[in-house]
Amino acid sequence: MRRIALITESSARPDTAMPAHLFYQGKMSRWINTVIQYMETRSFPTEDIFFLSFYKNRIIPYQEVIEPYPKQKNHPRASDANVFAKEILAHVHSMGEAVFVEIHAGRTLADPLRQLLDENNISYRLYADGVPLGTKPTYYEMLISDELEQRRFKEVQREKWNISSLISELSPSEASKIINTYGSSAQLYGVEPNVEELKKLLGGLRQKKKDEDKAYRDFEYAMKEEDPKGELQHFLQYQETLSDLHKNKQFELYKNKYGKSIAKFTCYLIKKGYVRLIENRISEALFRTQIALIK
Repeated sequence: MRRIALITESSARPDTAMPAHLFYQGKMSRWINTVIQYMETRSFPTEDIFFLSFYKNRIIPYQEVIEPYPKQKNHPRASDANVFAKEILAHVHSMGEAVFVEIHAGRTLADPLRQLLDENNISYRLYADGVPLGTKPTYYEMLISDELEQRRFKEVQREKWNISSLISELSPSEASKIINTYGSSAQLYGVEPNVEELKKLLGGLRQKKKDEDKAYRDFEYAMKEEDPKGELQHFLQYQETLSDLHKNKQFELYKNKYGKSIAKFTCYLIKKGYVRLIENRISEALFRTQIALIK
């Protein structure tokens, strides 16, 4: 549903022509200043913001240039407000679609306008209803603060989804990317303990891989000494795990023939297994991180 904002004019106005949203701002217009700031904070479409002036009952677009006009000496009469409210209603109807009306005006105009909107089943909200004029700026400052807080919350939530989208394979490389990109801001997204856990696990993984690499080099050195013809190498190239090695019917034969190399290869498979275990722990930690990002 389209949303429009109706903002009352300011009595403190400059003596030079300028766009309406600037014309009604100034040091002596704190209430209107904060109303406009509230519009800007929400990125409210400027084409849907209108200022209301009792001078010739004008409904003024946000960007329209206004020439200085006389200041009203007396408070508007109820009869004048009723007439102006009807013209505002006609303006709302002229939009040709259902709208929600924001009213940022005093009770003199707001009351008859609300009555007409009710009679025509048009949704609306009167802002700062019952708030004394002197404290209206404070009321809008609170609205602005709430809006900024909601925006920050939405931005954080979107970023949480973005972090979660990086986790698809539950791999160490994904963990590393999350740490490098979001490690310093993890607290903001509520995953600081998760990121710290990933850091420790990745540190452990690096060490386990070093141990694996060293064990493989030791195995290669032993195999070159014991098996210059490559017989053992051909046998071992299909043995990926301890299970593969031990269930092979030729294992005992090769163990007896190449005892030192088999011992080194067994050590390598153990180190390799530790790497897989810690990779699994990283996968679990990444999954827990995704769950934490939902909260």
